[in-house]
Amino acid sequence: MSPSLYGFVKSREPVTPEEVAREFLTSTQKSGDARALVDELLIEDPRFLWDEGALRTVDAASLPLADAPYVVFDIETTGSSSEKGAITEIGALKLVGGQVVDEFATLVNPGRSIEPFVVRLTGITDRMVADAPSASEVMPLFEEFVEGCVLVGHNVQFDCSFVAAARAANGLPPLPNPVLDTLKLARTLVPGLKRYRLASLVSHFGARTAPNHRALADAAATAEVFLKLSTLLSSAGVKSVGEAASLKKSGAKIKPQKGHLAEHLPRTPGVYYFLDKEGTVLYVGKAKDLKARVRTYFNGGDGRRKIERLVREAAEVRYEETKDELYALIFEAREIRRLLPRYNSAGRGEKASWFIRLNLNEPYPIPERSPENGSRDGTTYLGPYRSASVLDTCVEALGRIFPLRRCSGDREGGVCFYGQMGRCAPCLGMSEEEYRAEVIGGLTSLLRGEGGEEHLRALVEERERLAGELEFEAAARLRDLICGIERIRLTRAVVSAEGIQAVVAPSTEPGMIEVFALSEGRLVAHAGFEPGDAVGLTLFAEEVLSSAGPPLGGKGADEARVVAAYLRRRQTPLEAVRLRGAGDLVETVGKVAGKAAGATAGA
Repeated sequence: MSPSLYGFVKSREPVTPEEVAREFLTSTQKSGDARALVDELLIEDPRFLWDEGALRTVDAASLPLADAPYVVFDIETTGSSSEKGAITEIGALKLVGGQVVDEFATLVNPGRSIEPFVVRLTGITDRMVADAPSASEVMPLFEEFVEGCVLVGHNVQFDCSFVAAARAANGLPPLPNPVLDTLKLARTLVPGLKRYRLASLVSHFGARTAPNHRALADAAATAEVFLKLSTLLSSAGVKSVGEAASLKKSGAKIKPQKGHLAEHLPRTPGVYYFLDKEGTVLYVGKAKDLKARVRTYFNGGDGRRKIERLVREAAEVRYEETKDELYALIFEAREIRRLLPRYNSAGRGEKASWFIRLNLNEPYPIPERSPENGSRDGTTYLGPYRSASVLDTCVEALGRIFPLRRCSGDREGGVCFYGQMGRCAPCLGMSEEEYRAEVIGGLTSLLRGEGGEEHLRALVEERERLAGELEFEAAARLRDLICGIERIRLTRAVVSAEGIQAVVAPSTEPGMIEVFALSEGRLVAHAGFEPGDAVGLTLFAEEVLSSAGPPLGGKGADEARVVAAYLRRRQTPLEAVRLRGAGDLVETVGKVAGKAAGATAGA
């Protein structure tokens, strides 16, 4: 394997441009031309520098955080020990200037069986890696990919130990690259979190890529977390890679700003208020653990400038405890609408402004994005949606499960591309009447929550197909859309229905069922029961039905959405029923308990 430019310079440095041109590029150039030729090759590569006319490599640890090249990587293995296990997959992304410039991804034949537990966790089987290159073939390619870069990983010593073991098997030393661990950095920069697993940090920072125990996806998630942590490092005055790497070793600490404001908070669910020196509420938030959540603001927050400004202005933090997370969510929504704090961008009653338009005056109407809800005859609008990108994803997904019109239907030129896949109604010979009944009627029912369960199942199957084909980003978008559709269906059913609606779902507490009573979309009662507690359920139903009505303040639809979002995160079966008597509730609880037991048995 011929050396890379970095390897050539590293082995001979300092190197003149003429040497590079003559011996690496096998080109004869005059002095000025050789320098220009090498400069063109480098293209501001931060791994090199000119020193008195000669080329040298740079010690990556000495570079400023913003200038250093990084390789964020992750590996999958046959087991948990580098002494007994081996690598099955490597995924890596190269970051320069905060942007992904290259990627490295390959399965690796470990030369041994993969433990069953690991197969279930990663989905990587012995059959998948049977024809993959061995570690001895992959390691030289990976070494070239990471040359001169800072290695970044989550709990990175685990990954490095397997790489070192693979290299040692071929008589090679460990990689010489400086290393940064996002696990250690997060513990230093964001103290107070309950967990520091990669998935927890992805959730905390609001990263787009979710880890899934496949190397490249996990590397992408780690890269997003690392970029957030880099911002926090800069804000804390850490300037170089070397300083970042030595934070934990030297015992250096990032001093919290105004951290004393969180000391009096309890470790319970509730709502917190940031106030300025005049006593004006700047921000309202909710938390499962008030002290842990508020502490994060004074240790860098999530790197957003808005949070930095909020912390600078904050002079006091107040709180109200709630009995659980759900009531914190509901109370937060009510308080934001009541107080309208200027740092709360969400929950202030802003109107969604995107709709799906269906022009029924056309022979074969297709769903289109519209910024307004018009009133033209023969035009139907579905929505509203808060995000244009979510709406576009929705339209894309609808095209996967419904044969939308994709062409004019003139089949003299043959069936169109989508028709060949069975996804174009005119090409399939579907009449206008059939199209309006089956396609337009089906997608309208689906999005309005009035039916279409079979189509929702089709979306779930499509998501599983994409995940099985390793199209993880597309599968994640579809997963979010499915959750969104289910939330819309539940919310609209609860808000538009008359009387008291009971939403029943399995509790996070084993063997328990939760009941949420809503009136006109407002939460009026919530409690947990054992499935067979008919007496308790009867008393609950009678008390709700005899109550004076919903609490004042706030739009009910928003509270129904909060409940729906709270339940959607669990991905468990649920039912909504019009509550006319205790028997309705007892029957529905039994139905949900049966579904939950079936799901557990099939898991």
